[in-house]
Amino acid sequence: MQMSRLRFGLTDAGSVVLRGTAFVALAALIVPAFGALSALVSVVLMALLVGFVVRPKIQISGSLPDSVMAGQIVPLRYVLKNIGRLPAYNLCLSFAALPEAIEQIGGGPTVSRLRPGDTIEVTIAMRPNRRGHYRIKQPICQSVFPFNLFSFATSPRLVAEEILIVLPAFSQLQILLRGLSRPVRATGARLAGLTGAWPEYLGNRPFLPGDSPRRIDARAWARLSVPATKEYYDDFDRDFVGALVLDTAVSLPIVNRQSKIDNGKLLGSRATGDELVEAAISFCASVAYSINSDCLIDFLLAGPDLHQFTGWPRLLRLKEIHEILAGLEPTRRPNAGILDFRFSIFDFSEVSEVFFILLKWDAAYRQLLELAEAAGCRTRVLLIGESPVMDADKDNMNWTGDIQFLSPDEILTGRIKRL
Repeated sequence: MQMSRLRFGLTDAGSVVLRGTAFVALAALIVPAFGALSALVSVVLMALLVGFVVRPKIQISGSLPDSVMAGQIVPLRYVLKNIGRLPAYNLCLSFAALPEAIEQIGGGPTVSRLRPGDTIEVTIAMRPNRRGHYRIKQPICQSVFPFNLFSFATSPRLVAEEILIVLPAFSQLQILLRGLSRPVRATGARLAGLTGAWPEYLGNRPFLPGDSPRRIDARAWARLSVPATKEYYDDFDRDFVGALVLDTAVSLPIVNRQSKIDNGKLLGSRATGDELVEAAISFCASVAYSINSDCLIDFLLAGPDLHQFTGWPRLLRLKEIHEILAGLEPTRRPNAGILDFRFSIFDFSEVSEVFFILLKWDAAYRQLLELAEAAGCRTRVLLIGESPVMDADKDNMNWTGDIQFLSPDEILTGRIKRL
């Protein structure tokens, strides 16, 4: 049996009463106020004694979701069961300690009475203000019975922690994929990536020479007395493959990595290094979410790390990309991993379209883009930042490629709807 420990706390009302008791005790040294002092002391002692005797023994069942989006209010449902021998009164469920970037909305629901053996479902809400991977302990059920002066709770000595993945804020964008005119032939590994996405069944037709015997519909053959074959809409040999290149190197100071997002907007008026990175990551998540249904995302080059998803199921690719972006941190060294990157690993001949989501345009990314264009795939460069950040160096002044400039404020406020 797991050992439990008593948690004791002081409420706001209890703090006021204790301060008042102290003032009355000081006043009793000057004026006769022993009656009032005795009454206050009796109330405090009664609250401590009764609260300790009927302290709740509550079993909490529930878990956090696998992932949530930054800036959204997340309702969490838990089931409370009174495993004690006495009724529990004035119960409140809340998190004892949350990371700085996550806040609980409201004080939690209050259960006036829960009899022994009874259960009840309660809902509490939290709002993560920044993407990331966080360790969160299970909430605690406290009782402020009888006078709302002290809080009592019992909890396991070893409280299990859960990992909450807070995804960057993303939205659906209207993106015209120009690379759709360049489909690539699906390899065996890419077909494996379509596991769970089966060809669409269109119907039956008469069996023709050259059809696969595996597609013969035995039931239709028996019903029609002629061989019939199943017909599918199958375009697996012509898939549209996408790649994402995300820049996370910042030259501006990162003033606050715990900046809050209020309804999708990063608080702050000027484009700090943190704001630029958050805008780039959020926009990369939106691009991945928007193009995932039309093409297979095979590569994600995020800062110094290359992630390859060839052979992954389509939906699992998007989930993995968003989780990678959730834990991504800014880098100080410009183009970390790009200058020493072996471009031969990145096989552009198997890519239809590449999205470059950059904070600054320079020679390293231009070299990568030229390799992509030489292989025949379509490219799109999206530069995020204020005008001084987006100035190209002298080597890039003559480059005439397609560059689209995006404001970080427009990204984080959700004003960009299409590309």
